Amino acid sequence: MYQINFPLLGNSLIMAIVILVHVFFAFVAVGGIVIAFASEIIAYRKNSAYHDRFAEGYVKFLSEMMKPGGVLGVFIVVLLISLFPEFTKRLYNFFFWPLVLEVAMFFIMMVATIYWKVTWGRIQNRKFHLFVGALAALSAIVSALIINAAHSFMLTPGKYFEEPKLFNAVFNPTMFASSTHLLIPCIANAAAFAFIYALFKSRKAEGENKEYFAWLAKYSGTIFAAAILLQPFSGLSFLLKIRSVNGAVFNNIINGGVSKFFYPMVGIGVLAVSCAAVYFISGRKTQKILLLGSLAALTAFSFGGYTRERARKPYLIYGHMYMSEAFAAEPLLSAKVPLESGAAAPKRTVNDALSSRGCLSCHKYKGTGGTFGPALDEHLKHHPKEELKKFLRNPPEVMPPFTGTEEELNKFIEEISP
Repeated sequence: MYQINFPLLGNSLIMAIVILVHVFFAFVAVGGIVIAFASEIIAYRKNSAYHDRFAEGYVKFLSEMMKPGGVLGVFIVVLLISLFPEFTKRLYNFFFWPLVLEVAMFFIMMVATIYWKVTWGRIQNRKFHLFVGALAALSAIVSALIINAAHSFMLTPGKYFEEPKLFNAVFNPTMFASSTHLLIPCIANAAAFAFIYALFKSRKAEGENKEYFAWLAKYSGTIFAAAILLQPFSGLSFLLKIRSVNGAVFNNIINGGVSKFFYPMVGIGVLAVSCAAVYFISGRKTQKILLLGSLAALTAFSFGGYTRERARKPYLIYGHMYMSEAFAAEPLLSAKVPLESGAAAPKRTVNDALSSRGCLSCHKYKGTGGTFGPALDEHLKHHPKEELKKFLRNPPEVMPPFTGTEEELNKFIEEISP
């Protein structure tokens, strides 16, 4: 099968960028639906026009936002199938029924949200309208939890490969801790988005609209500040769970190559938490400080997502499948070129050799390959063959070792040496 290497950015980085953008839309959608549903309940019980207006407006916005979010979701599936076909096949096989349920939940969420939107104020049975909102919120949460189960499985597969049962895959060691760490940012992102929007609109609004947007800034700002103050507890719980399950991943985050993303995330997160605390202590007069906190939080979430993604490298499924899509217990297979009858085998280039061993999943050579590891051009020129052989047999922890025979290693070194 022809290996695709995404130009300039590399396969791993392009996947990370698309997933992080999609995650932003998904977080706002899940958190926004939950906040809108809670706001409609308050509107129903307290007869609050402002809560009702906010809930209706946010649902209308979310129903439109689901369109680009859905397109990004499809793009992620296309990228996975094209760039990591073996991994995608295995993961979809492991999680087939949960993913079928996730698709059903996403469909229910979309239909319920659209019906929720178009019937606002037009349906006499308000309790039924609330039921539709509850259905949309519940399906959004379930959909997010299923995706998170697959993502946490990639980091901590637990005992699935010793006992391959669906229960072990879904309820992997970090599933519950990472789920809490997922849902709180959903609320925080959605509230932060509403808060920024309210501040922007209140600048030019007049009369009743100005009063409404002032109320909305206070309402959404309070929700955001509360959520962001809770986030460090869920984050610490998740980190400690990772340490108890896999010390190597924990050390990679704290002291390894991932620490250069982890500590900036912590620093920016501290800023967001500090702004939220000041807001609660000082009240509405510090809305500009909370605006800084919301922007810091959105940035920290991006760093956090990338940190979690890179923490398991060089594995796609930690301890079992490398970025090259070879299982850790299996030798990497050389690329096979189909030949016509009687045709001579074409001489492989250095890129062909590196690609056959999965090196270009992380490294770049002659402008082709990934961006996780350093480019190989200078390394191959200036390191002796014997030194390369020793390095490939005993590489750093973040890099998979060469798993072939000594004869295969010698042949590989000859192919990649200038």
